[in-house]
Amino acid sequence: MKVLKNPPLYKKVAGAILDRIQKRDFDSPTLPSEESLSDLLGTSKHTIREALAELASLSYISRRHGHGNVILNSVIDTTFRIDANMNFFKILEQAGHETSIEYTNLRMENRQFTSCSEEDYYFYNEIVKGDDKVASFHDIYIPVRLLPSNFNLDTKLDKGLFDFLATYGVYSLHSIVEFIPEIVDDTTAQLFSIEPNTPINTWEEYIYDQEDRLVCITKIRFNPELFKLRMVRKDFKTI
Repeated sequence: MKVLKNPPLYKKVAGAILDRIQKRDFDSPTLPSEESLSDLLGTSKHTIREALAELASLSYISRRHGHGNVILNSVIDTTFRIDANMNFFKILEQAGHETSIEYTNLRMENRQFTSCSEEDYYFYNEIVKGDDKVASFHDIYIPVRLLPSNFNLDTKLDKGLFDFLATYGVYSLHSIVEFIPEIVDDTTAQLFSIEPNTPINTWEEYIYDQEDRLVCITKIRFNPELFKLRMVRKDFKTI
């Protein structure tokens, strides 16, 4: 069997495009047309399309009909990445738990996050359960500016975050997650039925849409008795 020692051409082209993005060679928030990129890089439009598909799969760009290939600077500027598709329900179910979710009422809060300027948010909590035990507790913040001016705080939540946002024409594409270890406070300790001052895993997640606009911020606390956060890492060496 023949072993390929070099990556396919489209991967090299994807790397060349990404290098130009990182160097801020493009003035526009969108990439030039496929034809322009083909001329610029001296390769076929077919190879350019494959390269763009590669960059989209890695969330460096967003490909939208009628909008071009949008550069996702929030991802470009994230130099250390752990990529994962995490479904909390699936993780719990695979561990043998019956899952459910509860939602608190909506309220409004003005606050400032590390990566954002101060503004008004709609705020609520999601409580994910494995059997009858709280597995994770989610603080959800949605910028007020994204929802209609006549939005009713008495709106009953009966669907997950992404379905709720989609109801108002807001669609998420990717998120940036910051892992933050914490010592559990008394309220969360009682919620999780664990001892106060227990160390727990938490994360802050900044969720962006296809135009790279921040559309939601979540803080998630994981019950250490149900969630042992592990990751399978595959290290592929170039051959």
